[in-house]
Amino acid sequence: MTEDSVEPGIGEGPAKALSVSLPEGTVRALRDRAGNRGVSALVAAAIEEHLRNQATRENLAEFEKEHGAFTTEERQAAADVWSAAEGRESRWREAG
Repeated sequence: MTEDSVEPGIGEGPAKALSVSLPEGTVRALRDRAGNRGVSALVAAAIEEHLRNQATRENLAEFEKEHGAFTTEERQAAADVWSAAEGRESRWREAG
């Protein structure tokens, strides 16, 4: 990449082939859920979610290292916001 270009972030850029080995039962369950054509999309979504969650944990740990631990009230406020967001997402998915 050139100095002016930006490398793609999680979930961005063209698809690249990658070979992975998974236990047979996992592959069977994955294909049952996604069908053969949807396996790549399902695996990509799961990995992207994992990487974003890992980055979030690292960012929170860095924040707490610099500013001190979150208070009980701050943790509860975050949990409330998260719960409300999950509720909205659930209603959105149900609406199709």
